[in-house]
Amino acid sequence: MSGEFPSEERTVIIGAGAVGLALGSCLHASGRRVHFVVRPGLPHPMEIHGIQRTGILGPAHCPANALEVSRSIADLVDFPIDAILVCTKSTANPEIARNLATNWGKFLPPPLLVICQNGWGNAETFAEIVEPEHIASASILTGFRRGDAHRVEVTVHARAIQMGCPSFSRPPTSQTTPQTAPQNERLEALCAAISAGGIPCETTTTIQADLGAKLLYNCLLNPLGALANAPYGRLGEAAPTRTLMETIAREIFDVFEAAGIRTHWADAESYMEVFYRDLLPPTAGHESSMLQDLQAGRPTEIDALCGAVDRLARKFKISTPVNTALLALIRAVERNGRTRQPGPRSDKP
Repeated sequence: MSGEFPSEERTVIIGAGAVGLALGSCLHASGRRVHFVVRPGLPHPMEIHGIQRTGILGPAHCPANALEVSRSIADLVDFPIDAILVCTKSTANPEIARNLATNWGKFLPPPLLVICQNGWGNAETFAEIVEPEHIASASILTGFRRGDAHRVEVTVHARAIQMGCPSFSRPPTSQTTPQTAPQNERLEALCAAISAGGIPCETTTTIQADLGAKLLYNCLLNPLGALANAPYGRLGEAAPTRTLMETIAREIFDVFEAAGIRTHWADAESYMEVFYRDLLPPTAGHESSMLQDLQAGRPTEIDALCGAVDRLARKFKISTPVNTALLALIRAVERNGRTRQPGPRSDKP
């Protein structure tokens, strides 16, 4: 199979949910060698059928014989790797971090680790075991829906995927080797490959602000949509939920100000104007992955969303009653479960 590719380097995707499948289809279409890491068990359907991508950004097909699939991060140490994309739910981060900690030193040179997840603070989790200069984050406001385990549909697209290298407070160690320039080049090449494969993607120098924008968007829509069993557009149509969303935004801006987190907007009112005008309409028909997770009895990413806001609020002694209430309500539903049968899997936004 190696002769089919211009390079022996693999681009690794951890997780074969909707986001992983969509990005994998883009990378294959652009000529990248794609290697998935999935959970142990029976052959994954994409090993038999390949990947089928449909939706508003056009179709793509990656045949099964063009994919490499492993069951463990340890299987990757014998391969040259340019980038590892973490496309799982944030609930899997402790397990992934443990496995990376065991094997990271065997990757020479170190690959770029790109965190493609909802929530706040995910990159910091991996910065405990990977030098920060090797970590990038992605902010994704594209909606994906997975039906069969090898099929993904692009349902909504609000803006190009943003990828950038955040800064962390952890000081460099004596073993840290600066790789900033090569990793920036890798990130630019990765974004170009994803774009060439059909989903717009670009680098950014303001990734922390972009992640803050994504946190706002997710906290306003995901838990309310999950609890109300409603698509995003219905939340914006009803006065009670509009009031709740506006209150959530004000709470988050209060926390951001206390924590010194910069955003693209001066205040919550400025953000809500952009939210109602530009962000909500393209995604009005989308149902959040949190709703799908609750319906299927899976853990949600609430701890990386409202939970992250709640932790920062406690740290800086800020009151966030609505965010904290949503956190408690989603956790209660997780504990008690839902009896409704799950629909197709939906990931992002």
